[in-house]
Amino acid sequence: MKKIVGNIIVFIILILLAGSLLAAENLIAIVSSSVNDLKAGQEVIVTLKFDQYQEIKNGLNAYKATLEYDKNIFEEVLEQNFVCQNDWEELKYNKDTGEFIAIKKAGSKAPEEIVKITLKAKEGVKACTTDVKFKDVVTSEGKKDINLSEIKVTINIIEDQQEKPDEPKPPQPEKITSDKYTIEQGYISRILPKTTVQQFKQNVKVENVTTDPQMVFTDENGNVLQDDSLISTGTKLKVGSTLQFTLIVIGDTDGDSEISINDMAKVKLHLIETKLLTGIESKAADIDNDGEISINDLAQIKLILIDLFELK
Repeated sequence: MKKIVGNIIVFIILILLAGSLLAAENLIAIVSSSVNDLKAGQEVIVTLKFDQYQEIKNGLNAYKATLEYDKNIFEEVLEQNFVCQNDWEELKYNKDTGEFIAIKKAGSKAPEEIVKITLKAKEGVKACTTDVKFKDVVTSEGKKDINLSEIKVTINIIEDQQEKPDEPKPPQPEKITSDKYTIEQGYISRILPKTTVQQFKQNVKVENVTTDPQMVFTDENGNVLQDDSLISTGTKLKVGSTLQFTLIVIGDTDGDSEISINDMAKVKLHLIETKLLTGIESKAADIDNDGEISINDLAQIKLILIDLFELK
């Protein structure tokens, strides 16, 4: 009989021990983070939670754990970085050992978050992977210590991949182009006689010019020409803020915007070297555009004057 009673007592003790072990096995600690990827200078909130309370009857009244983190990556964690959750309170933290402890007066009987901890990545930290660990986690209902498994959360430290702003493009030079006229350094030539400012504008293209007005035409006295004004040899053109040209009208050696008897006379005197044409007058007298003033130029002027030759 005594043997039977003894066996029953042993059986009861085993059941109680099994219950305690089951409580320890069922209750777990869980850790999560507010972000998985963290840049230098940014903060992450790590949350510690108790779960699986099936065997917790009277409620958890206290817990203790050790925080472990890489101090080369994160700034030093202080007690002020801890925020108790769900009426857990009176938290104390030893920054030298990483140990922290808290209590709950009413007792915790259901899964809940118990604390949030803010960690900040140091400025200049390089890209890497690091773990925030909770070791030696232990809690109690007031009967015995319940030791929980070590847990951790992995944080990826990433470099700030800031897009480099596009380098400003160097300002493009202002320019004027034409399929009809010859444009060279400082001169625009091959302009037909009696061409108006408006007609000229229609045969040129201005690029990279933002000033207003884009083109300004002036005569030899500096008077600004209007769209219906005639262009003559010697007319000045300013394009934007940087370009200036002298305009040259074909055959117009005297600057009256047309080919006349006077122009023919000037070419004749040039050909016999009595009075040489120079500069823009010389360029205007080159009717056939072969680079020199010749008898052919004189002949073409004569034919133009009697309407037997047309410049194009």
